[in-house]
Amino acid sequence: MSPSIVDQLPIVRGTYHENAPLAPLTTVKVGGAAQVLFQPQDIEDLAYFMAKKPQDIALTVVGEGSNILIRDGGIKGVVVLLGKGCDNVTVTGARITAEAGANSGKVARTARTEGLTGGEFLCGIPGSVGGAVKMNAGAYNTEVKDILDSATVLLKDGTRQTLTNEELGFGYRHSSLPDGAIVVEATFNLKPGDKDEIREKMRQINRERSTSQPLNMPSSGSWFKNHVDKKGVKTNAWKLVDKAGCRGLKYGNAQVSEKHCNFFVNLGGATAADMEKLSTMVEEKVHEKMGIKLGREVRFIGEEK
Repeated sequence: MSPSIVDQLPIVRGTYHENAPLAPLTTVKVGGAAQVLFQPQDIEDLAYFMAKKPQDIALTVVGEGSNILIRDGGIKGVVVLLGKGCDNVTVTGARITAEAGANSGKVARTARTEGLTGGEFLCGIPGSVGGAVKMNAGAYNTEVKDILDSATVLLKDGTRQTLTNEELGFGYRHSSLPDGAIVVEATFNLKPGDKDEIREKMRQINRERSTSQPLNMPSSGSWFKNHVDKKGVKTNAWKLVDKAGCRGLKYGNAQVSEKHCNFFVNLGGATAADMEKLSTMVEEKVHEKMGIKLGREVRFIGEEK
């Protein structure tokens, strides 16, 4: 009998779980299991793990489980789940510092409580701070790069490095992190504002989301990136999907949402393979009808079954 992968891992204060189902940890509720799921007790525990683990064991990080599609064969190696213990949020003046496991909405609510404006859009972004920084998440005409001061990452050997906004090399739904680095903390620059106005902005964002997005169904959020042509003209991805006749399109139990056709929803019992096939179908139809190649905002990770 071959030794367990856990036997090769350092003793930590957090927990290891072998063959751990990952679908419940994602917003779209599909996907296979993690060979090992590691839940660090805090950021220091994660740093120790990275410093001591064998470098040939693959590492994948999951936060709130949005904007990812985990294939049905699951993920080999270790999946790090950043959650409780890695979600502290602190305020110093007009700056908010949040650990990577904190929900983006928690940052927005903290800013509201402190009377700080500029981060309201975060309440409309499902997911964690770490993921939001890594992909330069955005909504309602604002992106993370617009308010980020700096981010702290753990390098492969567990050492910390703080990167400025400029050093992160932000682009549309992209940042330039060092190879294998994990975002563990971010500091945002906000401005003093009126609490009532901030609260109303957040309420308006939540109203718009509830009326335009299928929030009552499992989904991964925006599936495709908005298209930007060679002249810099942006076209919303949902308009391209809609124009290609894909609103409501189904494959298995996966469907292009009828409410917002840049959302793919799980009708119940969908597989990651269903979602991936549906994505390919939509991409082909958009390319065939408009000559445009859509880029995926959702990251596909893991092994096929």
